[in-house]
Amino acid sequence: MRPFFAILLSALFAFIASAAPAPAATPVRPPSGTPKINKVAVDDPDVDTEGSGCRAGTVGVAFATDNSALTLIFDDFAAGVGPNSGTLRKRAFCRVNVTMSSPGWAFDVSSVDFRSYVKIAKGVEASIVSRWKWIDGKGVDMKGKGNVKKVLTGPFEDDFLLHKDGELSDSDQSVCSKASAMFQLSLSVTLTPSSSSQSGIVAGDSADVGVGELLNLSWRKC
Repeated sequence: MRPFFAILLSALFAFIASAAPAPAATPVRPPSGTPKINKVAVDDPDVDTEGSGCRAGTVGVAFATDNSALTLIFDDFAAGVGPNSGTLRKRAFCRVNVTMSSPGWAFDVSSVDFRSYVKIAKGVEASIVSRWKWIDGKGVDMKGKGNVKKVLTGPFEDDFLLHKDGELSDSDQSVCSKASAMFQLSLSVTLTPSSSSQSGIVAGDSADVGVGELLNLSWRKC
């Protein structure tokens, strides 16, 4: 019976091994220092007559040390309504154009995380929208754009985190065509009160860190 038991035990181990999930594959990423941010430009906020946005020097863009993500920090981005809103306007809008170099590599956005502080009274609605895309050398939008949107209704007061999976391209060729393209991200916040006496604000989080957006990246070697 012993040989039969050994065979049965071996078969059982083989079944467990085949049923167990395979270890996650190591992400493919460029070596540290390979991708570089060459230029960050923002649209003049005065082009948006209904709101305020961001001015040159108020948006920081950086790759994570392991190139797993691209982070944007908006230092002077806020919208506000109501008696205590001061100089803030009901809408804030910022469009950021990022020129970068990553020789031999290109990325898609696999997911996005948006972070801000939201304080809105009952009757106030906050709409948060972010869109991203690539633009080729001729100014034409490329495949792989994405967006994230959320509408909050007051009363609400807290640091707010919004997550959404991205829209990955479906082939190596479509991803690698982005290697020399400009990356553009726009962010807008609109506050809509049901009366002029109601207050609301969307700004950096409660730790006094600017509004932030983290783009998790999926790299391909081209």
